[in-house]
Amino acid sequence: MTEIRRRDGRPIWLDKSGRAQPLGRVDLGSTATSGYDESWLQSLLHSQPSIFPIEQIETGFGDLIPLCREFPLMFGAGRSGSLDNVFITNSGGLVLIEAKLWRNPQARREVIAQAMEYAGAIFRMDYETFERTALRARQTEQKPHASIYELVHEHDSSVGEAEFVEAVSRNLARGRAVIAVVGDGIRDDIAPLAELLQSHAGQRFTFALVELGVYEAPDGIRLVVPSVLAKTVLIERGVVRLDHDSIRIEPVRAAPAQLVASPRRAVSIGEDEFYELLAQKDPEAPELLRRFLERTDRIGVYVDRQAGLNLKHEGAGDRPLNLGVVRKDGFLDTGPASWWRRLPEAERYNQTLATAIGGKIGSMKAGSECVLRTANDKTPRLTDLLPDHEDLWLEAMERYIAALVEREGSEKS
Repeated sequence: MTEIRRRDGRPIWLDKSGRAQPLGRVDLGSTATSGYDESWLQSLLHSQPSIFPIEQIETGFGDLIPLCREFPLMFGAGRSGSLDNVFITNSGGLVLIEAKLWRNPQARREVIAQAMEYAGAIFRMDYETFERTALRARQTEQKPHASIYELVHEHDSSVGEAEFVEAVSRNLARGRAVIAVVGDGIRDDIAPLAELLQSHAGQRFTFALVELGVYEAPDGIRLVVPSVLAKTVLIERGVVRLDHDSIRIEPVRAAPAQLVASPRRAVSIGEDEFYELLAQKDPEAPELLRRFLERTDRIGVYVDRQAGLNLKHEGAGDRPLNLGVVRKDGFLDTGPASWWRRLPEAERYNQTLATAIGGKIGSMKAGSECVLRTANDKTPRLTDLLPDHEDLWLEAMERYIAALVEREGSEKS
């Protein structure tokens, strides 16, 4: 049996003369290390949110806006606590962080359960309670704000208040967030716990273990290297049991009507929210799209969430193939299939789809790009193709991919 362990290299500092100097790592877990404590770690995350590698955990999640430190929480039986760091995005996304130095005894066994318990307490809040608590925690900030929206609006003036409040409320009610434990050095006994969490992957939140390596560089400079040790896909909310030296998560049992015969493809938080918004426009569309994506996954098509769901394939060239974008309002844009000098293949792809729905091909950018249109020259809906033309669309994708892999592969070689 081959054992694979994570091993990181040691950063090397190169000065202007080209002289190399290996950097020494700061042992934040040592009591002899002065000035480095959990408060320092919280402050670092709050003042420099880009240190947290959100793109490695949830692609397209958005820039993190520091909301507060020490978010106060109350539990049953008079218990209380506080979540170390809370971040928000301009689209209402939530990131909940526990910052731990591993010299603390509880870190080895209880940190994951604690982070999940704190997150669960936040998920039980409505928007007004969440905002009131966050603003109370922000009282020590140099610039207080009257509302969370006011804070977010300073970062992005295009955000509408009603839409933002609705998004945060929805994420709280659904328990949809990134939950992370951030530490100075993840011990060997923590990684198996992350693998255990992954075995209970479900539909709502993403859990990540993030390590911050701190190194001393010349002239008093400190180099901070973030890395994601492990992350889950969305985890269904369940009951956390702490039994002696192990953490056990009991997933919520689904009703018979909710059980499916085959496993679902993993989705991100953003994709999960996308389906929810899509259902508001067309209740049947999410299930049709999920089923179709399970089939496209087998031919190498993956989802890249941006403003919508981009259906992509790695291809053989320098740029991935883009077979179309499903928008959250249920419309389908196949124009990206013709980007990057792929017009001939895109025309055949779009013509196949146009014939199926009784539509036509629209020309864009002086004929250098093309797009699928309905007979009335409108943007088609996802349901124009699904479910009636699911097989044909899949076959058209396969032909498009094969043609471009052959052409761009030969050009590259």
